[in-house]
Amino acid sequence: MFDMITIGDIKLDTFVVLDDASVDCQLKMPECQLCLEYGAKITVDILDSQIAGTAPNVAVGLARMKLKTAVMSNMGIDGTRHLAMTKLAEEGVSTKFIRTIKGIPSAYSVILMFKGDRTVLASQTKRTYTFPKPFPKSKWIFVGEMGHTYEKMFREIATFIKRDHTELAFNPGTVQIQDHKKELFDLIRVTSILFVNLEEAQAIAEEKTNEIHHLATSLWKLGAKRVVITDGKNGSYDFDGQTLLHCPIFPGKLVGTIGAGDAFATGYVGAIIKKTKTNPLVWGAVNSTSVVGKVGPQAGLLSDAKIVAHLKTHKSFAPKKI
Repeated sequence: MFDMITIGDIKLDTFVVLDDASVDCQLKMPECQLCLEYGAKITVDILDSQIAGTAPNVAVGLARMKLKTAVMSNMGIDGTRHLAMTKLAEEGVSTKFIRTIKGIPSAYSVILMFKGDRTVLASQTKRTYTFPKPFPKSKWIFVGEMGHTYEKMFREIATFIKRDHTELAFNPGTVQIQDHKKELFDLIRVTSILFVNLEEAQAIAEEKTNEIHHLATSLWKLGAKRVVITDGKNGSYDFDGQTLLHCPIFPGKLVGTIGAGDAFATGYVGAIIKKTKTNPLVWGAVNSTSVVGKVGPQAGLLSDAKIVAHLKTHKSFAPKKI
């Protein structure tokens, strides 16, 4: 039996650094728009190309905690697939549920990094997502970002969860949130832990407020047993329908924010599966800070032993009820 099977797209992320001093790039405030000179040839630094996506990020992170994980995904027959299969095997993640589709390229993204934050240019390829029957035995399922034509997959996952009572962690992707379809809300209704950032929470709830308690309550009423909202430098929040907890960010340096949410979810779920006495928000915060201190979403993912070691240097770090 697996501890966790993650479901979602696997993609290749290419990290491009825009020169902080370049006249070709400016950050316009308060709109926060990244502006590049149209038609110009702009010199950039390419830091790296890495396998990424919520599904592989979470699977790799939990595998480093010595948990048995697998990724369920669709990929094209291309170089990205070869890199993904190699990387996941090196991390001890099962690839037996990665399906190959002819004639459709694997997903990819270009990450523009500027002043410590990122702008993501992501491909959205239509592909057929299939839910295997019988579904392999797993304690948990984690559903992450997918492209278009996800609806049938969502319906089948929701039916399986209701029948099998497997625990479900869910981090909806941009496509699903923008579509706002019935399948999104049906899956939230059977979710054990819903992971969203502040903007995603607002979009799902169709609320413009920044008031976390109101947002968390609105999402909880959709059916999720727990709602976890991350809000960048403002930390994270956990709501179970009664108690709202707030956890600040864990101290550390910032290189880039890509993968912060996936790392947080990994730490949070890892703490639950490992049955640690430490609040899951704390493991999420430590793991997230480690990831944003490096380039890419996986380099900083920590083992449970390293999370514990980090906490020994900040013994008072803990969430508070608000």
